[in-house]
Order: sequence, then structure tokens, then C-alpha cells
Amino acid sequence: MNNDIPKHPGPSTEKGESSSFSLIDGTDAILALIILAICGFLYFLTTRFEKASEQMSQNIPPEWFPQLLLVFIMVLTLAIPFEHLFMGKKALAKDRQAKVKPISIASAVLLAGIIFLMPWLGLFVTMICVCIFVPLLWGERRPMVLIPYAILFPAAVTLLFTKVLGVYFETGMWSKFF
Repeated sequence: MNNDIPKHPGPSTEKGESSSFSLIDGTDAILALIILAICGFLYFLTTRFEKASEQMSQNIPPEWFPQLLLVFIMVLTLAIPFEHLFMGKKALAKDRQAKVKPISIASAVLLAGIIFLMPWLGLFVTMICVCIFVPLLWGERRPMVLIPYAILFPAAVTLLFTKVLGVYFETGMWSKFF
């Protein structure tokens, strides 16, 4: 008999591996559909924004920014079901086995808490809080680095937006002082 004919590869004996080829990964497709649904809903919400006056919109209306951002996210999301083709099943499986680090969860909780307080704190104080508490959470303990960063970065962002771009931030509870 002719032994030169390659045999069709059967199911792999290694755990979690299969020899079948699929253009779309099912788990990734479900994740992509969830992201697309959320973005679609958020896009719908942006269509209900009040229209800004013609004086406020120099080139593009302000309500277009969130729409452009959402469309960009949706376009990038379309690549998720095909990620296994670029990275390979083994590399992707190895990446997915890694546990979420506690610092990631703590950072998300901290940022969500600070953002929740933003209506009361105002945007400037919120930026200062983020610039103080996130580096502290991540282990930065040098006051000569932390203090200038917590003051200069929010100040530079505020000056850029208010003086150069003419966009004013919500002041929160500090509005009675300004």
C-alpha cells in the first residue's frame, strides 16, 4: 500500500485542543455581539442629545464626537471573532487562562468611585483625585513626583480646554467659589 498519502488529522488527544478549523471563534463572536449591542444602544442614546447651536459647532457638531468614538469601537469589535486567526489558538488560550490581577479590579473600583463623585466634586477636583489616588494605589510613594503631577496635569488640561478650546468644565460643589 501507498503510505505517502497524508491521513486526515483526527481529534487531538491533548486537552482543550481540536484540529477542526473555524473562521470565526464562537466565544469571541458572542463577546463581539454583546459589545456591538451595547455600542448600538449607546449610539441610539446619542441621537437623542440636544442639538448644539451653530455657534458652538465650528466644524462638526459636539454630538458627533461620541458617535464617532462608538463607530470606531464597533469597527474594532468586528475583528474580535477573527482574533484566533492572527494570534493562533494556543497563544489565545494561554492569554485567556491568565487571571485578572487584583490591582486591575481595585483600579476599576477606585475610578468608578471617583467618577461617581464627579457631579459633587467637579471635573477639576476629580482629575486631582485621580492623579493622587491611582498612583498611590499602584505603589507610587515619592511625594516629589506625586504632588507636582497631581497639581500640574489637571491644571494643564484645564487651561488647555478653557483657554485654548473654550470648553468649560463643571465645577460641582466648588461653583459657589468661582
